[in-house]
Amino acid sequence: MAWWRKKVVSPARRAWAAVSTRVRARNAGSSGSILKLHEDVQTCGYRDVQVMFDILTSELEASTQRPAVKHQHQQQQRKRRPPPPPWPSHRSSSVIAAAQ
Repeated sequence: MAWWRKKVVSPARRAWAAVSTRVRARNAGSSGSILKLHEDVQTCGYRDVQVMFDILTSELEASTQRPAVKHQHQQQQRKRRPPPPPWPSHRSSSVIAAAQ
């Protein structure tokens, strides 16, 4: 049973700790950093800094909304496509014709 702990449990525990630490850090850091930046920009006395931040956030919001519409359009196009023909492609028929 000691070999089981040494060979399986200990490495699995270390791997789990590493993965959970990374996920926890990513979740906590991603949303907090933009909020901190927003607070810093709002407290800044320069109007041009606030305008630049507003431009950047509006572009970011627009870019995150566009792919969803594009993705839905691509799915609709895939649904409308007819199935491939049951006969072989032109390459295989030309090889057969050349062999005759």
